[in-house]
Amino acid sequence: MSQKNIETAAIDFTQAVGLLVRRLRAVAATQGLSMTESVVMARLEKEGPATIADLARAEGMKPQSMGTTVAALEEMDLIVRKAHPTDGRQMLIELSDNGLALRKSTGDAKRTWLTQAIAQLDETERETLYQASDIIRRLVEK
Repeated sequence: MSQKNIETAAIDFTQAVGLLVRRLRAVAATQGLSMTESVVMARLEKEGPATIADLARAEGMKPQSMGTTVAALEEMDLIVRKAHPTDGRQMLIELSDNGLALRKSTGDAKRTWLTQAIAQLDETERETLYQASDIIRRLVEK
């Protein structure tokens, strides 16, 4: 394959992955959260409790902006603040039971949509997709 074809394939691949990610986000958007709120909740679910400063650094935001996001999530009863175990001046932010339930339902909605979409493919297309998944994983791990 010539370099031009590889570049075209890379562009096509990037666009296709972007469309998939946007579609999955749209499915998750039915939960009524902003993108920033969703990202913060996902980070708390994956990495556990964090301070506002930690979250702001991780997302490349100012702590004041992250404080606004955290306050909105707290108002929706999706996160809770708890005393930091070693630094009494700080509070840790973690998902509440409602936040955990929302994250689960969001993940379920995404998986349901994708499962239904894959089920509409014919057997050959599904097999190709499964192989592509392995190839994509290898690309990412390099």
